[in-house]
Amino acid sequence: MGKDKEKYEYVEEEGSSKGRNIAGVVITCALLGVAGFLTWKYALDEPKNLTEVKDGLGDLFDAGREKWDEWDLGNFTNVLDDLDDFSFGDLFQNDPKEGDSTTLVWKDSFVEPGNGGLHLVLQNALDETWQGEFDAAVEDWQKSDALVLEAQQVAVDHECNRVDGVMVVCNANFGATGWVGINENSIMRGVIVSSVAKMNEYYLRNANFAHRRFTMCHELGHGFGLPHTDENPYNANLGNCLDYTDDPEENIYPGEVNMEKLRGMYLTRRRLRVEEDGTVVETTHLIRR
Repeated sequence: MGKDKEKYEYVEEEGSSKGRNIAGVVITCALLGVAGFLTWKYALDEPKNLTEVKDGLGDLFDAGREKWDEWDLGNFTNVLDDLDDFSFGDLFQNDPKEGDSTTLVWKDSFVEPGNGGLHLVLQNALDETWQGEFDAAVEDWQKSDALVLEAQQVAVDHECNRVDGVMVVCNANFGATGWVGINENSIMRGVIVSSVAKMNEYYLRNANFAHRRFTMCHELGHGFGLPHTDENPYNANLGNCLDYTDDPEENIYPGEVNMEKLRGMYLTRRRLRVEEDGTVVETTHLIRR
């Protein structure tokens, strides 16, 4: 009797398993049927014969490939031929930093005591077309006595991934965003802990050297924590790359106003005062504290 019971239970479970399998096949076929109908009606526009099906599938494939190209930040086939049809000054209208005069500073651990300034690694994740602009901009900013910069060549990264404790500099085709470059500083407890400077190849891939060098200098400046010096691109140029401009040739370098700002951010200042008894007291402090 015990054996017959075990056999009966086994047969019952086997039948249940077959039932579930059949139900699964039916549901799968139903889903495929619905998907096929939706594809036929909406994606292929209700083709009436095999030729129209082939044409519809071809159009669908082309549309998918175009959408993939839009997502591929390393694809430079759909960029502007040049900037001749644009006013360079108009491209600042979509700058996320416009109107924000906040001066940011890097975390204290990156600032060397005793007037050592900001010590910062710049990871060069740019492709070969940007090496000249990057080298020139780093050399220009390195003239600041408040900056000690170390450029590191890393693998090209069109995804522009953030790295803790460094500034990543990269280029990619971000599309018709309205901005030629952008800097993204990661802030923690009010100070910068990492930075990414992005060059938008949709506008800059075929732009002239002045446009590219201005943008590189500009975004590196934001990466150090500097704000804009002026946000009217159509007034007289101030001679520094944090100044909005429609003619960047006069604004491709950091200016003295930027250098002085950096001193106030990352260097100490000595102050002397004379007490009533004639004693001279020297006070040294970091200005931003």
